[in-house]
Amino acid sequence: MADEEKPLSNLPELVPAAAFMEDVKAYMQGRKAEEVITELRASHQKYKYIEAEIVQRKRRLAFKQPEIQKCLAAVNLLLDRQEAAESTVLDFSLSDQVFARARVADVSSVNLWLGAGVMLEYPLEEAQALLERQLAGCKQQLEVVQWEHEYIKDQLTTTEVSMARVYNWDVQNRRAAGAGAAGA
Repeated sequence: MADEEKPLSNLPELVPAAAFMEDVKAYMQGRKAEEVITELRASHQKYKYIEAEIVQRKRRLAFKQPEIQKCLAAVNLLLDRQEAAESTVLDFSLSDQVFARARVADVSSVNLWLGAGVMLEYPLEEAQALLERQLAGCKQQLEVVQWEHEYIKDQLTTTEVSMARVYNWDVQNRRAAGAGAAGA
């Protein structure tokens, strides 16, 4: 996704980007490899924690979207039947795996769960508008979460590459120091 297409996310301001080490030798000047690797591991752990939170949000939204679509389809069906002045047969969920079938006619309103144990009655047109807004918001949030997940994965990869480069630099220095001591 190009920068101009980036969804609205404040993650880059909250989570600093991992710096790529162009020149490991210059970066390590006056520093010990163990200290740098410890710092990089700490950053890596923070990124992993943030990634887990993002994945959870993504799962919740991915579950929520089909539910909204199902409710919107039901409201649209009721509106279509209302315009045609027809009755319709609907299956109502009474609990998990338990449904009741009913014929309804002249439906002018529906009850929608808003969350936290709150249900409100809406006229069909208002319910349709509300569900369409919720669906659009859910889709937008999914785009943002997907972008954030890609961003955090990039930070993880950069940090992992940095750890490997520092480790390899340290191994090379130890070998060079060992070869110098053996040649003396």
